[in-house]
Amino acid sequence: MIRFLRPTSEPAPVERLKAEIADSEMERLLDSWLHLAVDGTLPDKAKFDPLEHPGLLPRMWIYELTDDRRDFVGRLCGEEIRHVWGQTTKGLPLSQISSPDRFRTSYRRWLYCVTAPAVLLGSSTEQAQFVVKRLSLPFTDQLGRLYVIGASRYDFRHIDPYAGRHPYRHSQAALAVRASDLTRPAHRGAQAASNSRTWAAQPSPSA
Repeated sequence: MIRFLRPTSEPAPVERLKAEIADSEMERLLDSWLHLAVDGTLPDKAKFDPLEHPGLLPRMWIYELTDDRRDFVGRLCGEEIRHVWGQTTKGLPLSQISSPDRFRTSYRRWLYCVTAPAVLLGSSTEQAQFVVKRLSLPFTDQLGRLYVIGASRYDFRHIDPYAGRHPYRHSQAALAVRASDLTRPAHRGAQAASNSRTWAAQPSPSA
């Protein structure tokens, strides 16, 4: 399921997105992205320093879009992520890490993230064991390569009521807002946000 940040008189898109994030360290990660993307262009990955977010490092990850734009490859994998999944994602393609159906969903969402570009806040139930919230931010480099940099928050208190019948139940939802609506000065105190027609014009993820 995809949800869009709808136009409203108040508050501004940044504040509304932070309210959805509801995690102080991930909110600071968004602030770092906003600072680097202040001119409205995709921020340069070289100017982003993960070490500025020491409390978030165990939950942080980076994926690079391949040259043929058919996959993403892990470039950074925090220790908490490695522990949860039992392996590192660094150096591995997303298509190898994920099952085919989950790969299609994640791939199309991240492709939208870097090409729209847009900031995504996703939430999913994993293996009926825990809930994870992911903040995905688009970056580029001087060679024009595209990256998704983000962080995950795991909640192991969640108990899926369908776990007994569907032990491998998996669900995904996401909130999307175009990067221009977060970075454009005229919109910082206004209300423009992503809508379904904008989404339809881009490579749209399937939920």
